[in-house]
Amino acid sequence: MGSSSSLASGPDRRRHRRRRQALTFAGLFGLVLLIAVGALGNWLQWWTLVPARAAPAPCPVQTVSAARQTPVNVYNGTDRRGLANAVARELQRRDFRVLAIGNEENPARIRTAVAVRFGPGDEIRARTVALQFPGRVTLTPGRRARPDHSVDVVIGGLYQAMQSRTVAAAAIAPRPGPRNCRPVTPSPGARPVPGT
Repeated sequence: MGSSSSLASGPDRRRHRRRRQALTFAGLFGLVLLIAVGALGNWLQWWTLVPARAAPAPCPVQTVSAARQTPVNVYNGTDRRGLANAVARELQRRDFRVLAIGNEENPARIRTAVAVRFGPGDEIRARTVALQFPGRVTLTPGRRARPDHSVDVVIGGLYQAMQSRTVAAAAIAPRPGPRNCRPVTPSPGARPVPGT
């Protein structure tokens, strides 16, 4: 009786083993098929299994230039002697490159404390210089480009003093951008100056 039960269980064991092997094979085959379909779908861009890298954020647009990259000419539009020299010396202390110092040819036209004249494409340099002075600063664009990219600072009759060095330095400090940001070229155009 014991031998017949062991014989009966032999074929059952083999069937059970074959069924287990078949299920294991079917599971492995299904897993491989699933991976293949996933890879193919990703390759054909039906979906994305790997998260796409986000495009780098744009760097902040700089609306000022470094003082040392801003050449200036200082003109006295008042009858106060030595005013252009004093302003030019202070601009040099702030790292501006002073190219010329003199008297304004037509001082009656300067009705503000300071007028800043500049050529096409030098709006950012003009803004950088204008931020050195408090209150109303007149920005006057010219029609002709200047080979030296200089900016004229014309001191008017309402002039009292320059902006403090600390405030002026903070106003023209470059804005830090996010790491690995994408540079953006600013389009030339009107850029408001605080206080104007």
